[in-house]
Amino acid sequence: MTRTPAGLLRSLGLFDASMLVVGCIVGVGIFRTASAIAGHVQSPALFLSLWLVGGVVSLCGALCYAEMSSMFPASGGDYVYIREVYGRFAGFLFGWTKLFIERTGTIAILGFVFAEYGGRLLPYGTAALRWVAAGAILLLTAVNVIGVRWGTYVQNVFTVLKIVALGSLAAAGLAALAARQAVPLTWTVPRLDLPLLQSLGVAFVFVLWTYGGWTEAAYVAEEVKQPTRNVPRAIVMGVLGVTVLYLLVNGSYLLAIPMDQLVQTPLVAASVMERLWGRSGAVFIAGMIACSAFGALNGYILTGGRILYALGKDHALFGRLGTVHPGFHTPATALWANAAIAVGLVFTRTFEQIMTYSTVVISVFFIMAVFGVVRLRRLRPRAPRPYRAWGYPVTPLLFCLVLAGFIADVCVKQPADAAFGFVLLALGLPLYRLSEREGAPR
Repeated sequence: MTRTPAGLLRSLGLFDASMLVVGCIVGVGIFRTASAIAGHVQSPALFLSLWLVGGVVSLCGALCYAEMSSMFPASGGDYVYIREVYGRFAGFLFGWTKLFIERTGTIAILGFVFAEYGGRLLPYGTAALRWVAAGAILLLTAVNVIGVRWGTYVQNVFTVLKIVALGSLAAAGLAALAARQAVPLTWTVPRLDLPLLQSLGVAFVFVLWTYGGWTEAAYVAEEVKQPTRNVPRAIVMGVLGVTVLYLLVNGSYLLAIPMDQLVQTPLVAASVMERLWGRSGAVFIAGMIACSAFGALNGYILTGGRILYALGKDHALFGRLGTVHPGFHTPATALWANAAIAVGLVFTRTFEQIMTYSTVVISVFFIMAVFGVVRLRRLRPRAPRPYRAWGYPVTPLLFCLVLAGFIADVCVKQPADAAFGFVLLALGLPLYRLSEREGAPR
């Protein structure tokens, strides 16, 4: 008697998927990028406007991903969308770049940030940082191998904690305002000349990076109940909720620290809490940032395994990774492979460089995925679309234009980094040919 291969289980609801989106967007960026942005933008009005525009651009992309997820409710997210719109070759290149370069680099960085902030609360030295980071990656991988529900429980708890952290920062600013201790703000907008526009473009890179992660619910669509309904809602609700939180938190930063001092305050969240609530406030927010990094780490491990799983189902070279554990009903092999690469990056200290080089290439694939909405509207006008992107065609075109401008800016200002990113992408070409020669996955 032939045994049916184990499959993924639909056990995640709307709340679970929404918490995954929020948990992956809110990593560590919101707690420390304000100083870098203030270095390019000295106007409070423009500073907050950048965060609003970043939320709008992310929402444009999220609306398009919501439509694609309703058409293709399978695990793998934008890997599946790119494969369906542009073919197997484009899907393979995206999977190679996303997983083996960008995604594992993100996991390594989050593990290291968790270890750094954990070191402020527990008595272990800098020599133990990499071991703590690796241990966190392996622990959360084991949790997600045991079952998607366990990984989701961890995700939900730590996402709620990071929402509490952001709420406490917003409350600190409001408290300063109520106590008349807030920094007086000037809301005049300077003249938008070419140098200022270039500075805004550089600052916007940090904003977009901090909003990254809104695609994550799409990666587990095959495990979400009523995916054509719940995945689009989770993506859109997650982006809207995070945009509101980000505006409140950055407003709190401006109320607590003058713009000229904000530039010199890299650990802005800790500084705000220490200034307004004393040493206990700084310790509290350090713990919350560690929780935020831990929760984001869990989310990226959970979804990263699904990308490799989808890639393994399609391509023979990674065929063994496209299997499901018969007892746990999770892509266990893919999850452990994901962890092994990330831990290797932690100990070889190459993850920061890889993240820099791969950002521009990943942005190209994001444009392809969002523009896929336009292509499919023309190529398959009668295909079922349980959710249709609001604001079409403005939303996909605006997103693509903004990211195209970002890519052009990086290529002009950092041509060596951009070129190296495309070299890494090209390494996928011989791997694809090798995979195709091996035939279909077994």
